[in-house]
Amino acid sequence: MEELLQNYLRFLDEEIYGDQGFDPDVPIAQQFGEILDELDFRLATVKFEMDSLVEIPKAAISSSTTLRELVEQVAAMPKISKAEAPAFLKKKKGDLTKIARLMAEDLQSMLG
Repeated sequence: MEELLQNYLRFLDEEIYGDQGFDPDVPIAQQFGEILDELDFRLATVKFEMDSLVEIPKAAISSSTTLRELVEQVAAMPKISKAEAPAFLKKKKGDLTKIARLMAEDLQSMLG
């Protein structure tokens, strides 16, 4: 489980602006702010899912869930099989595209 947690933290660190890291023991929603917003978290999560070949149900992430708790749930889930991997990865690439569009819209609205 610790390896999965470190892997997830690596993807989160790629999305964080600044030196402050993501704390796996603080509720995820409490860490959203200027250095990491919900879209950044979603982007890191999809990348983690693709890399780990796991599907994280949206219901698994609540406002009180910590990353460590989430990873414990993920560790108990079955991995996507090799036969299902191409379709899974295609779906996740579509999710990445949607998130990128939302991020672009946010940036555009900030710039006016």
